[in-house]
Amino acid sequence: MKTNIAFFYGGRSVEHEVSIISAVQAMRAVDREKYDITPVYVTKDGEMYTGDRLFEIESYRNLPELLKASKKVNFTREKGSVVMKYENSGLFSKKGIIIDVAFPIVHGTNCEDGTIQGLFEFLNLPYVGCDIISSAVGMDKAVFKDVLKKAGLPVLDCKTVRAREYMSDKKRLCEEIINEIGLPLIVKPVNLGSSVGITKVNTKEELDDAVTLAFSFTDRILV
Repeated sequence: MKTNIAFFYGGRSVEHEVSIISAVQAMRAVDREKYDITPVYVTKDGEMYTGDRLFEIESYRNLPELLKASKKVNFTREKGSVVMKYENSGLFSKKGIIIDVAFPIVHGTNCEDGTIQGLFEFLNLPYVGCDIISSAVGMDKAVFKDVLKKAGLPVLDCKTVRAREYMSDKKRLCEEIINEIGLPLIVKPVNLGSSVGITKVNTKEELDDAVTLAFSFTDRILV
């Protein structure tokens, strides 16, 4: 009997589309002689769907049509196994599919930061990748820098700024950032991927725009 792997991807993240591309590529690379594959697409609203058309990257160009052709699902434990259940199933519909392993192909907040790993732990479902604590710490760049420093590893100096604090006194914080970090500097959201909301700041005049952009994605930034 083959192992059934459920690929989870999408999610409530600004990196939603990147996750889709990564997952479709990963699912195509799996040896189907050894494994059965169940795609689980998580919408930006957090709803989960499965279906054969989810394997085709072209299908995601028309999401309403794709979701209409797919089945909404949820997950539960029954008799020691994790079962993917079809919502609103009729009398003669499939009863559900037993999932052996979860393979999260996710990027960004509400996914890569330990959130989805918490779901798997709750279900007692084996999964690929980091556990909750390492996912959460690794995704929060400010926390991770503190962990590395405590371990004695060389880490660049940084400053963490909260949105509420910045909006209440922009002038003071801009001066603090320039004095503490110097120029040029990098501004980025504290808990997103390596290319989202990032700006290289070469002059003092560019700083406010860079900070404002980063705050459009999260309420904490790293300088």
